[in-house]
Amino acid sequence: MVMDPPMSVSGPEAEPTKFLKSKVVSKVAPSFITEHPEFIYPCVYDMCVLDIYIPTLSLYRLDSTLPLAFSDFVHNVKDSLSKVLSLYYPMAGKWVVAEDLYIRKLLCSDEGPVFVEATVDDEMDKYFDFDHDLNPPTDLFGEFAIPGFSVEDPQMMPVNKEWPNLIIQVTGFKCGGVALVVSYNHMLADGFSFDRFLKAWSEIAATGHTSVKPIFDRSSLPSLFDRAQMYGLSPDMKNVDDVLSNMFRSFPSSRGNPSITYRSVSKSYDIKPDAVERFRQKAKEGHASEKLELPERFTNFECISTQMWRCFSRLPSGHEHMTSKDKVYFFFPVEGRKRMCNLPLPDDFVGNILLTVAPPTMTGPELCEKSYAFAACKIHETILNLNVETAAMILDEQLKAMIRLTPTTHERLQETQSEKTEDSPRRVQCALSSWVRFENFYNMDFGFGVPFRVTLCPFHTIPDFPLAYLLPPRPQSGDVATMFMRLSARMAELLLQDPEFQDLVS
Repeated sequence: MVMDPPMSVSGPEAEPTKFLKSKVVSKVAPSFITEHPEFIYPCVYDMCVLDIYIPTLSLYRLDSTLPLAFSDFVHNVKDSLSKVLSLYYPMAGKWVVAEDLYIRKLLCSDEGPVFVEATVDDEMDKYFDFDHDLNPPTDLFGEFAIPGFSVEDPQMMPVNKEWPNLIIQVTGFKCGGVALVVSYNHMLADGFSFDRFLKAWSEIAATGHTSVKPIFDRSSLPSLFDRAQMYGLSPDMKNVDDVLSNMFRSFPSSRGNPSITYRSVSKSYDIKPDAVERFRQKAKEGHASEKLELPERFTNFECISTQMWRCFSRLPSGHEHMTSKDKVYFFFPVEGRKRMCNLPLPDDFVGNILLTVAPPTMTGPELCEKSYAFAACKIHETILNLNVETAAMILDEQLKAMIRLTPTTHERLQETQSEKTEDSPRRVQCALSSWVRFENFYNMDFGFGVPFRVTLCPFHTIPDFPLAYLLPPRPQSGDVATMFMRLSARMAELLLQDPEFQDLVS
């Protein structure tokens, strides 16, 4: 059944900011509306991800600096977006607070994502420093268009308790450069799903059609209602004052706590094939006393993640807030459409079918006393051992821990920290997320060529939590991956002093 689309809402030209010369905020409705459910309810896998926006930044260079070229680019982005939204109708909706155990629900309203068109009277390269610190102005991200959204503390509930599922901003610079930022809410989809969305969008932009057939039905996956008793929750529990929601918006943000002085930096590094091959050969040189069972070949991810685990493990002894007694919890997400579900899910399923897993937790000195092969084998075994049964166990453990340990206020977080003495060991968290096989980042052509640089650009900050992403390499670069890192300035300095890290990125 096809219905008339709702009217696309366009706001008047908004007040320019110190950075933006002009900006216009609107919404892009689907080109046509198909019959679909009013709501999509999250499954337990959706509840295990951070409830945040994941911004992807794509940089273009237009052949012309004339305003007409930028206007044509924006028109093509909007036109193809409206068409792909007819297939991906949840992307045109918004998350709202549920007053029951579902906690969140996605209202498929077809009103369209937030779309911001802006201009800057300056050179584009001035604002994107990939070599030293990639922290572009928050005016580029579009989140300011959400009523009550706090860029300073992105985990805070928006005033109207609504989150657009998708936010897009296109910014034109006087040099002919264009920055396209596409931010999606992680609660709906993992990176794999987002890459399929980009595939559909790029195909429609190029041909008007797509081979992607998205699936949103979560009926085969458990919800919090299904697991309520297991998690110690009552099925008829009401979400009064959004107490339950706080359980799943609990990561500490330094920006939301003025008492914490914290500055993060974002850096990008290119990883060369010869570096990965050196690690692969190094992994064959395990200590005989360790009695390791080496796989026939370690994957690129296993080689890189092993090196980063070892590098992260050396940070505690050099960081002013950590000691050599601290346990290092290194984790990474694993996508599981084929390995974690009783009935394997198709590639076009849109959701969060991933779990964060971790090799054994140990102190930095304990890990570094072992061979590189030992660490590589632990990474390999962690991935290999993930199946339907183990995934269910890990999922239940993670959700129970989230419910049991949720800090609903910054004060509780401060109390927990104050209970620790200087000599008390703690668990230091660090993570690596691989997006390297997502091949559609560099296929987004809106009639002016593909982007010359694409990167994730998350602006949320978690103190003392180094986070790295493996991204697709730039086309024709010959690199294995680009690694984007967000961490404290002190940790970044320490990493650059580490010979093993230098061996990875130089």
